[in-house]
Amino acid sequence: MSYRLVLPPIPPEQRTPLVEALRGIIQMQAERIQRQEEQIELLKEEICLLKELKKRPRFKPSGMEEHTDADEGQDEGKEDTRRPGSDQRHKTAELVIHEERIVAPSRRIPRGSRFKGYRDVVVQELKIQCHNTRYR
Repeated sequence: MSYRLVLPPIPPEQRTPLVEALRGIIQMQAERIQRQEEQIELLKEEICLLKELKKRPRFKPSGMEEHTDADEGQDEGKEDTRRPGSDQRHKTAELVIHEERIVAPSRRIPRGSRFKGYRDVVVQELKIQCHNTRYR
């Protein structure tokens, strides 16, 4: 996580003692942050060593991105992306609808909005009713 803070150049007419002092403070803070990040990394490695864990691997870029074309292989497999046998039936297609409710919007509809159609939602409920029978 090493980075070097580069402050933008300030024109000479805007360089006041306050601006210079603030630039110095910013530079000191950036150096302090850099040292603390290095110290944190060392402490993390020490913790791993004490816990007998493996060190974090240092990955290097493979360079494969540079050697491949961006559009190569994009058009392949676009025709049918589903696996065979994965066609799913809709469970609600065979259901008998006993009741239909139209729900009004809970908020006022904004002016200028468009009606895009209804979205049907089917809710299945299991009703357990008491049914008493007396035999004589």
